[in-house]
Amino acid sequence: MTDPVIVVGAGPTGLMLACELGLAGAPVVVVERRDTPDPRSPGQAVNAAVMELLAQRGLANELREAGLPLPGAHFSLLWLRPEEVSGPQRVGGGLLVPQSKLAEVLERRARTLGVDIRRGQEVTELRQSADSVTLRLRSADGESTVRGSYVVAADGAGSTVRTLAGIGFPGSGWTVSGIVGDVEADFSELAVNHLGAHYTASGGVYSGAPAGPGVLRVITTLFGDEPAAGAGPVAPKELQGEIEALTGHRLPAREVVWAERFTSVSGNAERYRAGRVFLAGDAAHSFYPLGGLRLSTCLQDAVNLGWKLAADLAGWAPPGLLDTYHAERHPEGERARLALDAQLALMHPAARAAGARSLVAELARFDDVNRYLVELVTGVDLRYRLGAASADPALGGRVPAAAPLLHDGRGLLLLAEGASGAAFAGTAAGWADRVGTAAVPEGAETGSVLLRPDGHVVWAEGSGELETALKEWFGAPR
Repeated sequence: MTDPVIVVGAGPTGLMLACELGLAGAPVVVVERRDTPDPRSPGQAVNAAVMELLAQRGLANELREAGLPLPGAHFSLLWLRPEEVSGPQRVGGGLLVPQSKLAEVLERRARTLGVDIRRGQEVTELRQSADSVTLRLRSADGESTVRGSYVVAADGAGSTVRTLAGIGFPGSGWTVSGIVGDVEADFSELAVNHLGAHYTASGGVYSGAPAGPGVLRVITTLFGDEPAAGAGPVAPKELQGEIEALTGHRLPAREVVWAERFTSVSGNAERYRAGRVFLAGDAAHSFYPLGGLRLSTCLQDAVNLGWKLAADLAGWAPPGLLDTYHAERHPEGERARLALDAQLALMHPAARAAGARSLVAELARFDDVNRYLVELVTGVDLRYRLGAASADPALGGRVPAAAPLLHDGRGLLLLAEGASGAAFAGTAAGWADRVGTAAVPEGAETGSVLLRPDGHVVWAEGSGELETALKEWFGAPR
């Protein structure tokens, strides 16, 4: 029997990866050091890229029912105009919804797919061999071991697994801290500045958004020469002090449900793979959570890696497929990290950043700049470089209109009308166990294209031989 993939961490990244593996029929075990799901997550919104990923797996509607439309998009809290970006309707399709709700939806799906989730298990040791990885775990019941084909570290920026695997985590030196918490409040009593996201004249960030009936999720960041030390619970007085310093008004809270200090470090791992150990999410890259780019970058990792590991376990992965994970995701992790560093540079110190903020605001009035920034911060501009042939503008990107056709997690050949479409279907027949076929959906504005399970285009009519692309990405035919 094939050893499972062991995913360390039951946050959104780990659970999304577990869902991808479970959907493909791969055995997977998730180990998590916490005994119960944690509702205290700093995230309070998901951007358009996250919703696109969830739509591919039929999970978007459930999340939409629990959230509110995300009003606009911003770069360093300089507000942009997503409604003016022509093209796919995905831009601007984010939601105000607690990250804990996303984790809840993903865990429910993972369990439905038969994923084994083991809580209260802390990793203390990692050993690799040529064909397996073994973890030593510590729990309330003592120590145990679990063996897997691969291990994926999804255990956060301070990843234990990354450290045990000997992977460095260089960064820019940015370390930012703030307070996140939930407060019970009557929304009708709130000041205007207590709702929404704001950059303040003092050079700090305040955000307040509904987290449930009568509950406001609050996030504060006061930039200084040195970030506040450590993380953990803070007193209601400390939270109120930062809110008042940033908004100019005391928050009329009936009760502070919880409040904790968080710290974000800017870093990107030296490599996303060390033998049979892979890094994903914050374990691979970490930066200040602003506008949903951090979360979308994490989930992109999970969707990129999941089908590749499943293909390897199923025995049809072409040579080098697993190596494409680092090749594709490491540059994207660095690009997202630098995008957030740039946004922080436009915030602190406030007096020095004022001129740059004014200039960027003026530049954003140009349509091309607005488009670039909107697509960057929403994460929908992701396009992988797939070799020399990627000069074709279709290759490496996604076809958003095809999302409802990707619920089964397989590859997909979209066929345009005509004789060529029928011929392409015949070519793909040998991969029918891995690649489905469907007509190009209305509004896709594309010819015949081949999509990987993660939704990215790896062949387009006129870009080369379809059979070559099928072999390259889906292995030998049956």
